[in-house]
Amino acid sequence: MLHRKPQGKYHVQVCTNISCLLVGGEELYHHASKKLGIGHKQTTADGIFSLEEVECMGACSWAPAVEINYDFHHHVTAEKLDVLLDSLKKPQ
Repeated sequence: MLHRKPQGKYHVQVCTNISCLLVGGEELYHHASKKLGIGHKQTTADGIFSLEEVECMGACSWAPAVEINYDFHHHVTAEKLDVLLDSLKKPQ
């Protein structure tokens, strides 16, 4: 839970613990990694996103779960994650 390097503006955490794993959490993590071009505890070159594979978020009933800067997203699919990440890339 500690980080030695700066995180991105949007820190994306994907749960891969058992409940999330059983409904696609690991595939969701790999999808996020491929889309962002980074791996576990890495940050994109532009500093916008960082990615982390995490253990239980306590959202087992709503798996798979993703947390971005303390905002929880439940029943996340690859398509939903794409829309979410793309919306964060847009200038605010």
